[in-house]
Amino acid sequence: MKHITTALAFTGLVTFAATAGAEITGNVAMTSDYLFRGISQSDNDPAIQGGFDYSHESGFYAGTWASSVSFDGNVEIDLYAGFGGETAGGLAWDLGAIAYQYPGDSSGVDSDFEEVYGSLGFDFGVASVTAGLAYSPDYFAESDDAYYYYLDAGIPLGEMFSLALHYGHQDIDDNAAFGTPDYDDYSVGVSTEQAGLGFDLTLSDTDLNTAECFGGDSICDSTVVFTVSKSL
Repeated sequence: MKHITTALAFTGLVTFAATAGAEITGNVAMTSDYLFRGISQSDNDPAIQGGFDYSHESGFYAGTWASSVSFDGNVEIDLYAGFGGETAGGLAWDLGAIAYQYPGDSSGVDSDFEEVYGSLGFDFGVASVTAGLAYSPDYFAESDDAYYYYLDAGIPLGEMFSLALHYGHQDIDDNAAFGTPDYDDYSVGVSTEQAGLGFDLTLSDTDLNTAECFGGDSICDSTVVFTVSKSL
């Protein structure tokens, strides 16, 4: 019932946005592996993804995004909303909340969870840097309080390519329920846009060894991910 209520609330928001002439955009992507904070959600297999976003000149935004996954009901649906903007000095800020939902879950464990998040960023010209934090009061698989700290950097490589650097740390209260110790993830990627399509090639890894990864899984290992996306 929670899923239906939340979805209907978002549908109402999109209807209002359309009648008010607000901007609504969409996106679709195919990726060789769906990674979330360095861990494969598609069992190291390809995934198809897509979503819709609403934005307002006030800084308010909302959206929904979905991806195929390899567990529960084989689909993840995210609903999110927040406010973002930039100060007169060029400091970008973002505050919001997101609900991760897995309809059709028959595992007996509640995989759904919610997070609130915030970030600050600044564009130095040669590179843009963003630092952020996400908090969940009851993280994935009922693993209680969880904090995710991250630092991202984007570096333009000429006019056609950009370099993305990422470091994150996931802190989980109930590690046994989640399936791993607290861990770090990091990645480096190169992206470009050609013929209206986005192309991204990213090397990602965590500091978890196989024995620490859900009892001996390979989904925490280093991997190279290739993604093709299209904005609608």
